[in-house]
Amino acid sequence: MKKGSRPETHPVLQSRLSFVERRMHRARRQLKRRTRRALVPLDIQESVGISQIKGDVLIVSDNPHIQQKVETTLQSETYQCDIAQNGIEAIGYMKLGNYRMVVLDRTRRGRSQVFRYIERYRPHIKVISIVNDENRARESMAFGGYSFLLGTEFDPEQLRTCLTSSLQLNHRVCHILASGQPCNRSCINNYQWATDFQEMQYERQLARESPPEIEMEHVDQEIDDVDPLQTEQSDFFEELEEVHDEALMEVEEEEIEKIQEERLEEFEQEDAQEAESMELTGDDSSSEQNGN
Repeated sequence: MKKGSRPETHPVLQSRLSFVERRMHRARRQLKRRTRRALVPLDIQESVGISQIKGDVLIVSDNPHIQQKVETTLQSETYQCDIAQNGIEAIGYMKLGNYRMVVLDRTRRGRSQVFRYIERYRPHIKVISIVNDENRARESMAFGGYSFLLGTEFDPEQLRTCLTSSLQLNHRVCHILASGQPCNRSCINNYQWATDFQEMQYERQLARESPPEIEMEHVDQEIDDVDPLQTEQSDFFEELEEVHDEALMEVEEEEIEKIQEERLEEFEQEDAQEAESMELTGDDSSSEQNGN
């Protein structure tokens, strides 16, 4: 061994050190990811300002065309909206604002973490997904979405129909789309009397002009009116996910123990072989000395 160079490490010890280093790198990445997600609401407060968060409807998309199209439709229906570029930022907005609807762009990314967060913490929020094909549409409805729009060039009238049926008529889900049929506006056709829309617009105007305290009470009332069955289902899936995580941790610990035992056996075998070879070498040297 040259002077100043590091001593050679035993292969078994080297493999153990490599295993520990991989675990440390993985833990560091997870910690960085969780820290970044936890800091997102603070970043939004600094960049946007808590007083500038409008609430009501949240647009989640990094496509400027979809952002402008959805925002124009919402403004034409007098709905306020905020825009998040990705799923992590959307969760940060939902932690800060009071939203009733999320328009989720799933044309290029799945953004399933938004569905999981809403199911666990904001079950009163309804989700309209923008998708490219029927498979992603069925997946969105299975995740608990309210309805979906096909393609980036969707019909704005369908979005208006979904807004009316979900936010004004308080339908829980679009049963037409959930059953695989195309939108036929049947969810609102029976309510298209002038008096109904006048009453709904009057109530919405009163809600806009109410002081913040009344708005917060209105939001709390909406949260209290959540379907208990939906809450029970959310709790069930949360418990199921925890059991799944615990099972994975147990399997991983068992695998680690098994690997450690195997490597320990290999280490002991190598030590035994080295000791045996040293004994044989010692016997040979002693026999040569006796011969001399």
